This record gives sequence, C-alpha cells and structure tokens, in this order.
Amino acid sequence: MIHIVTDSTAQLTPAEIKENNITVVPLQVILDGKTYRDNIDMTRQEFSEHLATDDEFPKTSQPSIGQFVETYKALAKPGDSIVSVHIGSVLSGTAQAAQMAAQQVDVPVEVLDSGLTDRGLAFVVLQAAKLAKTMGDAKAIVGKLTDYMKKITLTCFVNSLDYFAKGGRAKRAIGFVSSILKLKLELTMPNGKLEVTHKARGEKGMQKLLKNVVDTIVADTHVTQVGLSYVDSHTDTDAIEKTLKDKRPDIHVLNRLTSPVIMTHVGPAGLAVIYV
Repeated sequence: MIHIVTDSTAQLTPAEIKENNITVVPLQVILDGKTYRDNIDMTRQEFSEHLATDDEFPKTSQPSIGQFVETYKALAKPGDSIVSVHIGSVLSGTAQAAQMAAQQVDVPVEVLDSGLTDRGLAFVVLQAAKLAKTMGDAKAIVGKLTDYMKKITLTCFVNSLDYFAKGGRAKRAIGFVSSILKLKLELTMPNGKLEVTHKARGEKGMQKLLKNVVDTIVADTHVTQVGLSYVDSHTDTDAIEKTLKDKRPDIHVLNRLTSPVIMTHVGPAGLAVIYV
C-alpha cells in the first residue's frame, strides 16, 4: 500500500482527507508564548479572529523531524511505501524536515517539495492519492506529480506587506513603506519561487489585479478546478466564485479560509486564487 502524507498548509476539506485516507502533519503557530498545532488546537476561524483583534504578531514553526519519523513509522507496514508532499521550501523548511526523517525510517518514503501551498498543494496531494489507487511505485508517482505541478498556478494577493515583512518574507522597511503607500502585491510561485508579479495602490488597484486573474481563468478552457482561499473577509472570493459559476459552471470551485500558518504570513484581507 502507498500512503499519502502532507502538511496542514494544504487546503483540503475534512471530506477529502477522509475519503482519500490522507495523513496530515500539522505545523505550529505560537501565540502569547503558547504553541498550537495548526487546525488542531486552534481552528482556522479562531485564528482568523485572533488576527483581527490581537496586536501581537504570531509566529510559526515547521513540524519537527521527530514528528515525521513517528508519522512514517505509525503508517507503514512491511511492503508499504509513503509519498510525502509538502509546502514549497521557499516558504517553509517542512519538506527538508520530512526528507531528513525519511532517512531515519526503514519504510521507503518519497518526499516531494511541491513548490506550492494552500489549494495548490492540495491539488498535488489529491492527485497523489488518485495515482496511488492504480500505481504501486512511489517513485513513479512522484515523477507524474512533478509534471502535474507544472499545470498549477498559484496567485496570492497581499493587502499589507506588514505581516509579510514581519514573517521574514520581505524586508521590514518594505512593510513600513507599503503601509504608507497602501501598496498591494500580486505574488506567484512559478517553479517553487516566490515572485512579485504586479503591484498596485489602493483598493481599485487590487480589484483590477483580481479581475485580470479571473478573466484569464474564464478564457482558458483547460482550467478545471479553482481554489479560493482567504484570511478573514470572503467578500472578494465570494464575488469571484459567483463570476466563475456564472461564466464557467464547468469549473469546480472551493472557497475557504486558509490555514493559520498562511494567514500569519499573508496578513489581514489577503487572499489567493489557485487553479489547475
């Protein structure tokens, strides 16, 4: 049997996790000196509310090597193997921790750095689960997933660089200046890299960026699935979902709160549009 493992930044519904027998290893968020397992000790809604009401900036940490070792040992029986798919290394050291753990267990483990996160990571994980039902070679599955990842586009919209800067993803000075200029960013993750695709000022500029992405999806007949993820307000994602359902009812859309770890780095009013 081939087991599928991922981490809690994957935007998977409880039903998807259960139906596909996916094991999720949680990252952690640190608040007021206490460590909470992502979406276990604190739900997405609770953490979203925390960001809106608490001035303290939360911190995050990746799973330990020991957590992965325990997970791999508990899952596998003689003859089994594991495909472990994780958040892009540009955002977290989770994949590296999984790889080190894989070297400490007897069961064969293939670790894949997806170069993505959120629903983009989920798309890869769900594809892995699908392939595992008909393929018995973990390495061959990873090979197919590597090709599949090229079909996924992840676009993240950051309304304030303050959280992005504090989370170590941009210089603090950039965060300070952006708060004055009301700078908005459109970020993408091509080939696992984090890049600024477009910049805009104010809400009108942000809406223009969103419209461009939605128009691209509507015009591309090859798009089959779209993930809409948000930090707190779902006003924009609801509007996008309605547009897609009106113009492209053939596309499956998932519109959902993102994980606390992603919330921490994207910040209030952030959202993502991810499609395959």
